Amino acid sequence: MRPTTAALVTLLLQKGSKKWRFSQLLEKARPLLDEAALTLELEALVESGWLLRDAKGRYALNLLSRTFVGTVETRYEEAYVLLPDLSVRVLLGDFRRLRVLPGDQVEVEIYALYPEQVLGRLVRKVAPSTRTFVGVVEEGRNRRLYVSPRQPPLGIDFQLPKDTPADLVGQKVAVRFLSWGLKYPVAEIVQVLGAPRQHQTEIHAIVLEFGLSETFSPQALAEAEALPAHIPPEEEAQRHDFRDVPTFTIDPEDAKDFDDALSFRTLPSGLYEVGVHIADVSYYVRPGSALDQEAYVRGTSVYLVDRTLPMLPPRLSADLCSLRPDEDRLAFSVVMQMDAQARIQSLWMGRSIIRSRRRFTYEEAQAVLESGQGPWAETLRTLNDLAKKLHTRRMKEGGIRFETEEIRFVLDDQLRPLRLYVKQRKDAHKLIEEFMLLANRQVAQFLTQQKGLPVIYRVHDLPKPDKLKALQLFLEGFGYRLDTRSARSLTRSLNELIDQIEGQPEAHIIQAVAIRSLPKALYTPHNIGHYGLGFTHYTHFTSPIRRYPDLLTHRILAAVLEGSPAPYPHTSFLEEACRHCSNQEKRAEQAERASIRYKQLEYLAQMEGKLLEGLIVGIETWGLYIELTESRAEGLVSIRTLPSDLYERDEYGHTLKGRYTRRQYRLGDPVLVRVEGIDFDRRLVDLSLIQHQGEPIT
Repeated sequence: MRPTTAALVTLLLQKGSKKWRFSQLLEKARPLLDEAALTLELEALVESGWLLRDAKGRYALNLLSRTFVGTVETRYEEAYVLLPDLSVRVLLGDFRRLRVLPGDQVEVEIYALYPEQVLGRLVRKVAPSTRTFVGVVEEGRNRRLYVSPRQPPLGIDFQLPKDTPADLVGQKVAVRFLSWGLKYPVAEIVQVLGAPRQHQTEIHAIVLEFGLSETFSPQALAEAEALPAHIPPEEEAQRHDFRDVPTFTIDPEDAKDFDDALSFRTLPSGLYEVGVHIADVSYYVRPGSALDQEAYVRGTSVYLVDRTLPMLPPRLSADLCSLRPDEDRLAFSVVMQMDAQARIQSLWMGRSIIRSRRRFTYEEAQAVLESGQGPWAETLRTLNDLAKKLHTRRMKEGGIRFETEEIRFVLDDQLRPLRLYVKQRKDAHKLIEEFMLLANRQVAQFLTQQKGLPVIYRVHDLPKPDKLKALQLFLEGFGYRLDTRSARSLTRSLNELIDQIEGQPEAHIIQAVAIRSLPKALYTPHNIGHYGLGFTHYTHFTSPIRRYPDLLTHRILAAVLEGSPAPYPHTSFLEEACRHCSNQEKRAEQAERASIRYKQLEYLAQMEGKLLEGLIVGIETWGLYIELTESRAEGLVSIRTLPSDLYERDEYGHTLKGRYTRRQYRLGDPVLVRVEGIDFDRRLVDLSLIQHQGEPIT
């Protein structure tokens, strides 16, 4: 299902089973869809059976009595599954009563539609969960051992077999479901992780919690080790040779895999030749091989606080496909001849052989840019000028300037956090980013021109109308407004907003709320453009070492350039691959955040009893979520600890107001809090409110 179609179905669910007039839908769907696009989407939904249209031309969802297979997830005691291709939850009821667990494959029938709520009944269990659950072994009153999973918190205990050794009490373990007993599920221990609150224990717990792997299959490792260290002469002869062109890499200081390089030279015509060279992973990882299968399952590399879980074995990711200096490497290149205004005059794409002459860290490249000194100074200065022109043009064409923060830690020799900081993005980072974006865009445009060729796109949809409305109301509380009449006016006003809030105390929270209001980018064979970048065509081509969709794009591009048959002639495989890779990307991000969260908790454990500054970043009926200014960690001020009153939360979670005192807490308000305690099992920070907007809490 196309992303815009999925968004439209989600919009229709706002009325449940009630009918919509076309004019009502058009009003709600703007700026996501104009009249012509909405008409096409509605016709497609009617034809596919998702929608019914009555004699008066009104539309209603046709979901009742539909059955589908999905994966159970839980939120508190409620079990639900997601409608295929949609982020719509079908609620099933108490998972304990249904005797289902997260990860179970089940068949579900939809029996009721209410505004923004879909209810379903469990038809049958298709397959039991194979997920790993993590918790600490405890002893019950009947001396039976059990594990109570905390991440994710289930609110149910797993009984362990009677022969489980008693000396495991107090140890953190990974368990896997076996069967349902009379009252509780029974699980077996698959791995003993160690004592809680130890670094290795907790990181291994995160790896298992999110279904990740730190090891590769013997078959994949054997294939990797069997790959030749030297490039065969016949392969060299088939490739464009860029080894004489000045080429370099810029990467983080601790990087092991250098998957992209830039080359630069000034041509006799006065044009600049800029090459974006990407490690040719597709030469080594062939479709259907053990390496390919392993890379597909992983979908992406995962970057935890202290380690990387690579998508490919180190033999590839840190050796054969790493563009290390002074070594010949196979690459896939996009080489552009550009004028001084960064406009492309000619373009070449193809397989190449390169030899990097210098490995820069971002800090080293930035130092050259700032000092203007050294043999690479002129090259970096010119590329930086071109990158800035690319950025300016991208903003004019519809790009949004949001930037997210990246938390980094300084760890001691025991891997305990000494301090943390927000990574600064400077010109060296932006230089690389702009040329990678440009290469991805050029590849997407080229592949789209090959009519009928299935392509993997990286798309980013317009924000949904309900999200926009919530964002608008939030901004009005600060005196800002958005122009939502069209996609272009929305982009323009978002960029104007970024300019207006720069340097203001509320800047951080406004940018965070605005980013959360936008949908996530995802992979799909159906192109709708990339709203955040302002591109009509975009793909991922520049990181095949760490992203499986990039590897697929390399194979598709190679087939076109070499005149070979399309490797994926039907969209069915790409549909499933896109869905899988988007899910794996989400899982990787969650694991990365969990590892950062654990280190933040370790850092804050040293701060118990201390007063810290923060901002209100979330409001729920049970309390206020505070982001601490220094650590960027979130903690909770329970509503029970606020001055006595009857508190009411507004519809969108932007304010919490006391009915009698009229005291009002709002997103973005500055506060002073005290750290009362840390719950490592549930990854929670317990805070008490000391001051609100400079006023003591009494």
